[in-house]
Amino acid sequence: MRRQYPGVQWFGGWAEGCPGMADDFKSLHVERSGVLRLDLPLARAFPFLTPEGERRWIGGWDPEYLHPGGRPDPPPPGTVFRTRHGGEETVWLVTAFDAAAGAVDYVRLTPGSRVGTVSVRARAASEATTEAEVTYRLTAVAPDGNRKLEEMTADAYDAMLRRWEGAIAAAASRNPG
Repeated sequence: MRRQYPGVQWFGGWAEGCPGMADDFKSLHVERSGVLRLDLPLARAFPFLTPEGERRWIGGWDPEYLHPGGRPDPPPPGTVFRTRHGGEETVWLVTAFDAAAGAVDYVRLTPGSRVGTVSVRARAASEATTEAEVTYRLTAVAPDGNRKLEEMTADAYDAMLRRWEGAIAAAASRNPG
């Protein structure tokens, strides 16, 4: 039995009235993983990979915490926040956070576009350097999401991680603490 939702009519397996949903929509799924190499010890590098730490190196990154309020740093599992960045609004849910293990996991939803997970696993490569594997697993929920995921080639993902390395290094040099 199909659930009934006010204002939504079902046809061909998709919901009429939901943006981007059509009979011929075929969702793309992309998985990308790569390693950030940071010339910082793990204890100093990992905070840059948290919602609050990203404020220090991503221009326009301004998480709005929906639960709990304030600016939880570190963010406990269950933290929900919203970002408006790159012309998109995304809602994030922290599903796991363990600073000692260098691990954080998120579920992210960009409405009308895509949904998926982001996983970060950081480790000390030496006393002075950190390697962080960053994995995105994303599924389009509408044609706009397919377009975004088509742009997320392996080369584009690697280039993004290289930009992140440079931005984190610049932020770290401004505050060498």
